[in-house]
Amino acid sequence: MTSPYDKISTKPQAYEWIRFGEIKPAGWMQAQMQRDLVHGFVGHLDELVPDLIQKDDIYGKDRLTKTAKTKDLGVVSKETEWEVQFLWWNSETQSNWRDGFVRNTLLLENSIYLEKVREYIKRILATQDADGYLGIYAPDLRFNFNSENGELWAQASLFRVLLGYYEATGETSVLNAVIRAVDVTIQAYPTNQSHPFTVTNDYAGVCHGLVFTDVLDRLYQLTQQEKYLDYALWLYAEYSEATLSADDVRYIHLTDPAYRFRAHGVHTYEHLRSLVTAVYASGNPLLEGALSAYLEKLELCLTPSGAPIGDENINGRQADASEIGYEYCSIHELLDAYSHLLQKTGDPQWGDRIEWLLFNAGQGARHPQESAIAYLKTDNSYSMTGPLHPDDPIDSRNPQTRYKYSPAHQDVAVCCVPNAGRIYPYYVKSMWMRTPKGLFCALYGASELNTEVNGVNVHITEQTNYPFDLTISFLIDVSQPVEFELAFRKPAWAIGFEVQNESEWQEENGVIKIYKIWKAGDKFVLNFQAKVITNQFNKDEHFISYGPLVFARPLNGQAKEGRTYPVEGLRDLYYSLDDSASSFDLPTMGEKDLHLEQQPFHAENPWETLSITTSSKSSPKLLPMGSSILRQITFRQLNK
Repeated sequence: MTSPYDKISTKPQAYEWIRFGEIKPAGWMQAQMQRDLVHGFVGHLDELVPDLIQKDDIYGKDRLTKTAKTKDLGVVSKETEWEVQFLWWNSETQSNWRDGFVRNTLLLENSIYLEKVREYIKRILATQDADGYLGIYAPDLRFNFNSENGELWAQASLFRVLLGYYEATGETSVLNAVIRAVDVTIQAYPTNQSHPFTVTNDYAGVCHGLVFTDVLDRLYQLTQQEKYLDYALWLYAEYSEATLSADDVRYIHLTDPAYRFRAHGVHTYEHLRSLVTAVYASGNPLLEGALSAYLEKLELCLTPSGAPIGDENINGRQADASEIGYEYCSIHELLDAYSHLLQKTGDPQWGDRIEWLLFNAGQGARHPQESAIAYLKTDNSYSMTGPLHPDDPIDSRNPQTRYKYSPAHQDVAVCCVPNAGRIYPYYVKSMWMRTPKGLFCALYGASELNTEVNGVNVHITEQTNYPFDLTISFLIDVSQPVEFELAFRKPAWAIGFEVQNESEWQEENGVIKIYKIWKAGDKFVLNFQAKVITNQFNKDEHFISYGPLVFARPLNGQAKEGRTYPVEGLRDLYYSLDDSASSFDLPTMGEKDLHLEQQPFHAENPWETLSITTSSKSSPKLLPMGSSILRQITFRQLNK
């Protein structure tokens, strides 16, 4: 019988990534990213939690050894509960934050922060051992574990930073450093001779380590060496055959129709990328069936905003808009997984999923005015006071404090804030992809693309206020006339579209295609049409959307300041619902009674540009959920 882990043949990937840095944001996205970098947590997290970042050189002089006892992990826990194997935690905080910091800086080309990025890259490369090892363990511990550890995870999170920097700068020394380090790991954990996931008392680190496949997949794409894909397939097979605490992606679970996701949500959603990589590394139809099964199980976990539940574990539950929260880490990890599906399958539906997830859940879990995010959030959000409900019993040993806004969340774990800094650079890098015939605009937003097609320099300026305006202008500049295809995703929500200033185009399977000889100065406009629609969620709830945006009824709340930080304007905030606020139903309204209103656009505050009103004067005005703190998303008995 064929094993699901047998390699049949490497499966071609539909699109190629554009090198990171060749796509740069503009418009409101650029403005928001700039604020996050210069004034917010993206540029200053090291100042907010210095013990975790500045004072712990975990990849250098403070590497972990068998003599290490404890360190400040930024979590509430007794020291006796932490053994040396658990002390990898700061590597996640540091490298995920650096990934967002480095990528934001490179995209924004901020000269002050660019110097900090160069200093960091120089310093981290200096920690590489003579044999090529880059990681957090001294020789007495590395690759020598029978229990919880962060070996593969610390490497994966760091190498993603370095590969992003290499792509944007072309500094081959950085790529070579990653290749040397990965080769050391492959030699230390040889295929069919070792078992990196067969451990006892595992925790988050071992399970996060599966996403080492992110690095392997990108190295394959950059070098065309199949050994990296082969190793990724082997890692998935090893993980799938191990018994671990976060094991939703195991083949045996995916192929069990009765099995529901139950593990820590972040692991479950990031491991989708590892599964997808294994499918394309193997070309094995059994793994393709497992991927289909994963996606079916995923549907049960998605809220109206696109967010995947897990507060922090999924526990076999089905999504609920009010009673089950989602983690910001999960929002980012699922968005990144969708981008891998888009790149590998070429199916435009994943572009729809990415935009929906970012513009609704991703933006809706940010504070709309301040640099702070919610560690946990619900679509219907009636309080943000720490626990899900203000009157929830308090566990004195492990109090629930995740439902609040913070630029750090150090009282729980500094994981969601770093991932919040990664999410927009990862969206930007996925906006354009390379196809066998030319270029594909996968995601929309104001941006500039500088790349080569058929050896010719191509510069494309995308001008739009998307998603607040569904008209998108493209200006083409080429160093000389060049023939290729420009393709564009037709969103699933679009009820129609126009291509202005281009008469020769075709639509095929949700993709609009223009093939021609492009000349400097060519320009055209895509104009998508949408309508206000009602969408059913579960049996008796509905929510309202227009284009890629979900709308919410904002609820008045009282703000309370919590911890303040040594960076001006950064603080924790808690919100309780006004006594006068209550849930609202629209029992008789149909789509004909819902009216879209548009205000003048301001890049500094775009989320109140659109609103939806009803024919009833007593009904509340609805705004995009990205503008909200406390809110109601779903309405009962809303008839179409």
